[in-house]
Amino acid sequence: MIRPWPLIASEPMFDAGLLQVIRDRARSPRTGGERDFHVIRMIDWLMAVPLTEDKKLVMVRQYRHGSREASLEVPGGLHDGNAEEESPEQGAARELAEETGYSGGAWAFLGQLRPQPALFSNRAWIYLARDVRLTSAPKLDAGEDIEVVLLGAQEVPARIASGEINNAMTVAALALAHYGGYL
Repeated sequence: MIRPWPLIASEPMFDAGLLQVIRDRARSPRTGGERDFHVIRMIDWLMAVPLTEDKKLVMVRQYRHGSREASLEVPGGLHDGNAEEESPEQGAARELAEETGYSGGAWAFLGQLRPQPALFSNRAWIYLARDVRLTSAPKLDAGEDIEVVLLGAQEVPARIASGEINNAMTVAALALAHYGGYL
């Protein structure tokens, strides 16, 4: 059975505000040996898989500095608030409205995933939003340039296969919606 590794020490190495790099020293419960591990502590992510009343998937295309290319993704962002101020579902609804201008509808929790548990400490909270409507203009942050893209669910597999949709967390969110019977 896999057991947790007891933490011996934890030392901050770098703080960039949005993320912190931590060096943890832990002991293997199997061998007793100690090792250093670097962990990136980051705010949780929120993602919405929004469907309009006529079953169109609302997606966003935006430039991503990490990959240096435009990426077609489901709307989402950082969980700005704490649990007392903004629930993950409220945050996902906020991100959807800010990035696309779509809101409303019926919301359902699809799942919570760990984006990269070998390095990142955060979670991604994923929600389905059915019957959303365009209710306002997007309210983009200064660091965002976003194009709203409406797709039929039948278009998604080909766009993933072609590499047009290549954000791993978006693919995971769409898979949760698909296997839940929503796409």
